[in-house]
Amino acid sequence: MPLRAAIPADIQPLAELWDQAFPGERTLAERARQLELGIPYGGIESVWVLEDAGRLVGTFKALRFREYIAAAPLAMLGLAAVAVAADARRRGLGRRLCQDAIRVGRERGDLVSALYPFRPDFYHALGWGLTGELHEFCFRADALPDAPARRHVRAATAADRAAIADCYARVAARSNGPIARAERAWDHHLGQTRACVYDDGRTRGYLLARYGRDRAPEARTLHIHELLAEDDVAYGGLLAWIACQRDQWPRVRYQARAAELLALRLRDPRPPGYRPARRLWFPTARVLRGPMIRVLDVAGALAARTRWGERDHALTLRIEVQDAEVPENRGPWILEIERTGAHVRRAQGTARAHAGLATDAATFAQIYAGELLPSAAARLGRAQIEGAADAIDRAFRVHEPFWLLDEF
Repeated sequence: MPLRAAIPADIQPLAELWDQAFPGERTLAERARQLELGIPYGGIESVWVLEDAGRLVGTFKALRFREYIAAAPLAMLGLAAVAVAADARRRGLGRRLCQDAIRVGRERGDLVSALYPFRPDFYHALGWGLTGELHEFCFRADALPDAPARRHVRAATAADRAAIADCYARVAARSNGPIARAERAWDHHLGQTRACVYDDGRTRGYLLARYGRDRAPEARTLHIHELLAEDDVAYGGLLAWIACQRDQWPRVRYQARAAELLALRLRDPRPPGYRPARRLWFPTARVLRGPMIRVLDVAGALAARTRWGERDHALTLRIEVQDAEVPENRGPWILEIERTGAHVRRAQGTARAHAGLATDAATFAQIYAGELLPSAAARLGRAQIEGAADAIDRAFRVHEPFWLLDEF
């Protein structure tokens, strides 16, 4: 069965296939329009199709992104909309499409890949590992503290669009997990929310909100879609603005990044109307999982990383990745981490190293992105470590938990 790039004539059959595979998410007309206009992350130019006797039986989107992992900008394949026609299922085509996507990504120079799974175990077997989490809080608005910095928060206007995008770009470039956003992505985010900015002469933070439609006044909820700030002062000012909405919106729902430590900022982190857990414990946030990460080019990804954990001296590691889909990734690789950067080469013979790591592709992706320390992977039986385990843990330790807010 040949794989080919999609063409405009495929738009209607693709819309029908995705409507069958993902029912109820969008109308046929909306799907066709998104392909034509390329919103929010890519159009027909990003789509590949699989044909059988001239009939479209499978498809996927190979979106192009730049993703920051440990603050290093990496070319990333966003794998999305993997779908197989209903009468072509149970023939291994889903796996075939993912294998084709890996090949497409590697051929165009992508170092990593991210996706949102329909079933995590399916993609785990192909080398993607669950990475990152959000903490969904529902709390009373008056549980947040006020702050003097609130005076710098105001409703955004159309003139603030570039400043909001620039603020996001500055935060993303020093972070672990987010993508660089194109204009079409901002059309999507800003078109569905109301924005506020922290502006004390420069936009140093913003939030995107949606207003709930609860009829009962006590149940009216302010939904925070996204909140980012460059420093703690701007962050505190934005939280204080949320607190001051309590008369109109007594409840707040927010899916916070793990690094925000929101439970420790709330006077009362319990959700309204909660039920106790165990006997004396109570619930706070619900943990959300979503993205799965894969390393497409192990040597390239190791060489591209610029931040390595604390170390007192140069460190040499031996890394071996069992990757059934990309045998070239196995190595073994010698990773030499010095103060001036990291160097990667294929191991020759019994090359000496301070520590060695052997693992599978999905676990390596989680280690690379900071989801798992190598020693934790070893305790789970998913990795083998030789030598100084503490040294290899320090090398792969990231400065913040992984987060990715864009869904594709």
